[in-house]
Amino acid sequence: MQSKFPAMLDRPLILLSNREPYEHVHKPNGIEVRFPAGGLVSALDPILRRTHGTWVAWASGNADRTVADDVGRLAVPPGDPSYTLRRVWLSENDVEGFYLGFANSALWPLCHLFVSKVDIRRSDWESYEHANRMFAAAVVQEAERVGGAPMVWVHDYHFALAPSLIRPLVPDALIHQFWHIPFPPPDVFGILPVGVQNSLLRGLLGNDLIEFQTDGFAWNFMDCVARTLPEAHVSLDQSVIHLDGRQTRVGAFPISIDVAEWQRLSALPHTIDVCRTLRQRYAPRERQLVVSVDRMDYTKGIERRLRALEHMWRDTPERRGTFTMLIVATPSRTDIPAYARLERDVLEAIERLNDEFRTLDWTPIVLVHENVDADLLAAVYGAADVCVVSSLQDGMNLVAKEFIACRTDGNGVLVLSRFAGASDELSAALLVNPFFIDAFADTLAVALDMPRHERVERMAALRDRVANATIEDWLEGILVAAEAADHAAEGGAAAL
Repeated sequence: MQSKFPAMLDRPLILLSNREPYEHVHKPNGIEVRFPAGGLVSALDPILRRTHGTWVAWASGNADRTVADDVGRLAVPPGDPSYTLRRVWLSENDVEGFYLGFANSALWPLCHLFVSKVDIRRSDWESYEHANRMFAAAVVQEAERVGGAPMVWVHDYHFALAPSLIRPLVPDALIHQFWHIPFPPPDVFGILPVGVQNSLLRGLLGNDLIEFQTDGFAWNFMDCVARTLPEAHVSLDQSVIHLDGRQTRVGAFPISIDVAEWQRLSALPHTIDVCRTLRQRYAPRERQLVVSVDRMDYTKGIERRLRALEHMWRDTPERRGTFTMLIVATPSRTDIPAYARLERDVLEAIERLNDEFRTLDWTPIVLVHENVDADLLAAVYGAADVCVVSSLQDGMNLVAKEFIACRTDGNGVLVLSRFAGASDELSAALLVNPFFIDAFADTLAVALDMPRHERVERMAALRDRVANATIEDWLEGILVAAEAADHAAEGGAAAL
């Protein structure tokens, strides 16, 4: 891939994200290295290795300081160091205000349209500003260390202010940002205090390029800028915003997965054995297995999914015992009250439904409420007759693509919320409105009753789509667009 972007990758690469690619934790037998799960880390780690770049991130491991130098730097990967990890230390107050506070109690629900859960506190906003200054300062220091005109790639909603903080101190940098979650329309964005709105938008406009998951989110952002910053000139047809003598390009770049890796995992002998065990345990004989994989997050529609199951088993008793629902729900942000309440409500609902509908040889809902490795997820996907993604609002949702990649047998049905970004690409799925409980139950019934020939036909279309839009394609598209934005900025500067 490097040879395709010689100008781009000749720049020193500095990546900024909240999550670090390697985390060190104290264990009884010494310090252990953990590799945080997620497609983003697995996609970007090879790029950092190849370019010998720098990754700036929050030091989240309790042994992180022990293995880093006084500044917070260390060479990674362990055992084969090829790039620099620059860790940023956050105090408990920083974590409380910046991460749990403004980022995840204000921005996260706001961007996912859960306005009733938005909790805006002045102290949290001040912590968010402070943390962005800290991370931006770390990026600037790393830019000074590596020299040249770096490419700074910022990730997600944690760092909306960072680009405009970095810009004046590293004026020759190419700065771009991928916004992983939805971006809200102006009426929802307007819930934020006016000063906060202006700061967030101006911060993001410090980028040369901003990357969203879908065209709709990109349009929302440009609409917010047009309504909030009258001094900005927004060109919707060209997806360019001009402000203060410089321009920012805006585009849609739907993220994907490492398709080859998920296919490899699904073919492992251990995965196949676990897949067979899951079928024997939860879907013996003619019984089917329906699965879902989520973080325990209110945006994922877990409660709506349970309501649809209850509706189905009550209104069509003949469906009882014909399928088992396996829910993998990993713990998430339990320090935030809304998440703690959700976890309690989901656990209680599952217990209630199992008590009402179970029989001697059938437990309707099986919950796996723990972190699950990728190889086990591949087995879950491979064992399923139906996979349900019921997001109430989602930037993309990679579970849908992981399920498709693992179905090398060409079988299986994907029930996909039309409010997940993935629905723009995966039209061969059964699209569902999770807010319409009756229709949700009806769609699940259609999936369960779908004849094999239709399952195979739909899955073939889905697999073709995913195979031709991998994480490598995503990365290539962004790098090409960033290089174009860089050339456009140079042209604009020459014209001035």
